[in-house]
Amino acid sequence: MLSLTADASQVEATYGLNARKSLLFSAIRLDSYPLVAPLIAQTDKGQYLLVRQQEQGNALSAGVSKDQIKFYAPWVTIDPRVVADTPASASLTSLVQELSGGAAVSLAADVVYSHYRALSGSVELVVADQDPTAVTAYELDLEEVLARFAGWRETGVRTARRLIENVEHLSGLAEEFTAGADSRFSALKTLVGDRSLDALLLAAPPNFTEATGLAQPDGAVGLWLAGSDKLIVLAPEGTSGVSGAAIGQFPSIGAAVRALAGGVRTGVEDEWISVGLARELEREGAELVPVSADLGHWRDIRDHEDLAFQVVAARASVFAIEEALAWAEEGLDAGRSFTELDINAVYLKKIAEFRTVNEIPFGIEPYFTNLHSSNRMLFPGPPVDYPINDETTCIQLDAGVRIVFDGVNVATSDMARSLPRTAAAKEAYGFFFDVVREGIIGQLKPGVVCEDVHEGTLRYLAPHLDRMVQIGMLGTDVDFNTEYRKRNVGHLMGKQESFANELRPGYKHVLGVGSYGAAEIPWRYENAAIGTEDLWYIGRDRTYILSKR
Repeated sequence: MLSLTADASQVEATYGLNARKSLLFSAIRLDSYPLVAPLIAQTDKGQYLLVRQQEQGNALSAGVSKDQIKFYAPWVTIDPRVVADTPASASLTSLVQELSGGAAVSLAADVVYSHYRALSGSVELVVADQDPTAVTAYELDLEEVLARFAGWRETGVRTARRLIENVEHLSGLAEEFTAGADSRFSALKTLVGDRSLDALLLAAPPNFTEATGLAQPDGAVGLWLAGSDKLIVLAPEGTSGVSGAAIGQFPSIGAAVRALAGGVRTGVEDEWISVGLARELEREGAELVPVSADLGHWRDIRDHEDLAFQVVAARASVFAIEEALAWAEEGLDAGRSFTELDINAVYLKKIAEFRTVNEIPFGIEPYFTNLHSSNRMLFPGPPVDYPINDETTCIQLDAGVRIVFDGVNVATSDMARSLPRTAAAKEAYGFFFDVVREGIIGQLKPGVVCEDVHEGTLRYLAPHLDRMVQIGMLGTDVDFNTEYRKRNVGHLMGKQESFANELRPGYKHVLGVGSYGAAEIPWRYENAAIGTEDLWYIGRDRTYILSKR
């Protein structure tokens, strides 16, 4: 029988792969890490690591043998040579069907609920239950939560105003900062009402902290009760430092939800919770309603309320990224050699320098870091101990920071710059700045639909594709438009990179005043992995590029 587990400690012990440090998308997806994390598959023929192909370069760079890996979800690339010798199943479901050979499949309790939902009906599943964990319920005072965020925002507004007062192209932006507007609970009520929920479980860190204003203790979840509009924290017994009034003890999270909820319809983060927790809730009578995407949207559309923090994050990012690449360029021009990790060390140092020099009174921490030489791979990935020298053709630094108060994430950034070293890559890189700032951000205004921005970007690119072919930055062996329609040209942010609202085909969200996000053109071809990405904000009178120095 094929068995699947998501045990991260087992993955690291067996393969030497720390999914949160060695893989890129596991770090980016704060609210859905279990969805993209590797799985271990034990078959009669051996054991394999199941990995999304977008992490192929990272898994191999971490030393995992290729014959121990099975890839799925083919990576979108305009250079088919990169994946030509590495097959990837169309989806996890198709890969599991192939490995199981029609037999039943055993799922460990730690496998994410969304995988269970995807596999159900395609293969016969035997699912393990999790051991119950006794919890204490604490009721939070909603006014105290709002006051906590308001206090943080007042600090953020003062800081951001000071930070951009002499930045000419951001003139007028400070007038849109606010500390008092807060729709988190009214928007949560709307979400619950739209989905006819009786209760909503908040387990993923961005959702827990966004609702409670508290750092998330290990194993703790939030619970919103419809009708009474109460916010509860369920924390394992013995957890210290949980604020709120204790209102009861329960033998499990499932039992607590059953006792506290006024009905059975329970919203759950299908891309975060384990199938073990899902089954525990169902055994207690809950009817589960997947809402991961809904909660991502809940964060995204309110991000303008934290605009001051987003501005600080954007300014920290552009400073640290551009300074790190300037250091690398100076070193290469002087004939020095170093490693990707050395560039990363400079990048981290520059984040700290930005905070110190500008007297930022709150935390600025790394969110994710995609930093690699094209000589090593064209796949995106975190830095490793790989040499940077006169043979280096291009360096990509695509990274973000997060703004943190008392363990609570209040803003993130995501932007990219590159250091091209060949004539062709330099020409392409210069053009891609026009694409991002004119071809993408130039379209962004109230009333524009996300998917229409993507189509407009392809129209902007079309007259220039022949030139990309001429200089060796694009081949003629793929249908460019078909391939590029498989990926986005940007996204909203919402306390992390948004996977609920992207600038790509099929995404119908209408942008409005207050929309905040990133516009990007990743271009990985031949010997250059180029990343060009800027952060933007749609204001009342115009659209701003926050990550332009």
